Amino acid sequence: MAGRRPDAPQRPRAALSRCSSSCGRLPGMPMNPWITNNFLDSCAFDPKYDPEDQAATEVFRLHKEQQLGIRLAHSVQKEVDHPGTPAWVKRAAQGLVHTGEVSLTPVERTMFQTIHAIVTGNGKPESVLDDARHIFEAQKYGAYFVTTDNHLLGRAEQLRHVCSVEVVLPSEFLAIVRRHPRLDRAARTGG
Repeated sequence: MAGRRPDAPQRPRAALSRCSSSCGRLPGMPMNPWITNNFLDSCAFDPKYDPEDQAATEVFRLHKEQQLGIRLAHSVQKEVDHPGTPAWVKRAAQGLVHTGEVSLTPVERTMFQTIHAIVTGNGKPESVLDDARHIFEAQKYGAYFVTTDNHLLGRAEQLRHVCSVEVVLPSEFLAIVRRHPRLDRAARTGG
């Protein structure tokens, strides 16, 4: 694919989870992103290569103009607050809803530990602790986690089987958004 980073994982779209019922998904399609919370990794704000840079820009446009539900995990918000983060990224993040840090139930702790183990793989657990928090928050409150982090993308299938979150590139997420009908706010909230 032209413009894609050479080390970017090549994942077939068919790998995204499918649902044959009417659980917010069209038959054979991933969850409709217009009716769920979609979480962004800090690196998804400003990808440095095509087509991910253009896809990220379009995702933000859809959020601003058509109310596509984009959220930040509290752990991502901490990354955005870092002094080295570009000012424009901080401004973009200001307008997003983000989760708050809360105590976990025993079941949630077990899920977090499982996610952390998957994300860690053979690496150092402390180096991916925030990434595990990002994924945990996305699976708890939403259906998608948009990132350009090859480490997380390489574990997407395992994570999908454990916690039903879709870890996708901005371009993959945008393709999913475009395949689903946009529902107005009343239809999404039932009111």
